[in-house]
Amino acid sequence: PLSDIISIPETVLLDFCNNIGQGSETDPTEVGDNILEYVQYLKDNPVETIGISSGYPILDKAIGGLRRKSVTLCGARAKTGKTFLGINIGKYTSSVGIRTLFLDTEMSKEQVQNRLIGISSGLSIDEIEKGQFTDNINKVDKIDKAAQEIHTLPLDYISIAGRPFEEVLSIMRRWIIKKVGYENGTTKDAIIILDYLKLMDEKEVASMQEYQKLGFMMTHLHNFSVKYDIPIVAFVQLNRDGITKESTDAISGSDRQIWLCTNFLIYKRKGVEEIAEDGSNLGTHKLIPIETRHARGLDDGDYINMSFGDSGKIEERGRKKN
Repeated sequence: PLSDIISIPETVLLDFCNNIGQGSETDPTEVGDNILEYVQYLKDNPVETIGISSGYPILDKAIGGLRRKSVTLCGARAKTGKTFLGINIGKYTSSVGIRTLFLDTEMSKEQVQNRLIGISSGLSIDEIEKGQFTDNINKVDKIDKAAQEIHTLPLDYISIAGRPFEEVLSIMRRWIIKKVGYENGTTKDAIIILDYLKLMDEKEVASMQEYQKLGFMMTHLHNFSVKYDIPIVAFVQLNRDGITKESTDAISGSDRQIWLCTNFLIYKRKGVEEIAEDGSNLGTHKLIPIETRHARGLDDGDYINMSFGDSGKIEERGRKKN
């Protein structure tokens, strides 16, 4: 494909420019170099969350924030609402001025816009899509305000349905160069949300097993986040074990996805008994940090209550009651 041909010189050129901007150290240095200056920097720049906040304070504390050079993997069963969760995170990060790229494999731009309008306005996505709000001045006002807000967000979107993964990496690379940029040799604050990690074309598995290709895709994603110094949130599909199990073996595809991710989360619907025990006011979904690298996560059996309304807005409702 023409895109593959273009990506060959493009990759070399953009990597060259990236190395010029950031420099490339190949010799080891003493670990204590500049540590006094680093400690002074920490004293002078206290923060609430390391890296970028997801918009969910309990989650941020459990995983240590969405840090640079990290990939946070979130697994969910089909039709659970992982796209909604990704859009909610993207809406928050862009609303606080963080340049955000939303890579989507299933929805159109208009469908994403409808969900953003619902999250901002509080109106149901159904009445937004059908335009059933024009006879209510209050609702019209909410829609107009939501549209104005979304219009100003540094939130970029592109459909990657059917695109080879190598082309997706090229899209991400060009976005960083063109839209994000560098400051003093460091990538400016930005985040990439990928919904979701899967094989786009049957040709991608022509020479290897599906689980092997997914593993290589995760390897490239991890290397990309490290090289370009940016956090990535990627969603993946859970296998049938994800219905009952809440562990790393519930992920579809390769163990390599777990090995290389910084955090692994499971997002799922609560069971009937869990809703009865927690109370309906604490939401119908739960978010479970399974593996974390920079924080202690949650205790076994604990989870974050998540409410999921008709508007598409997903909110934290505290941790599970012990």
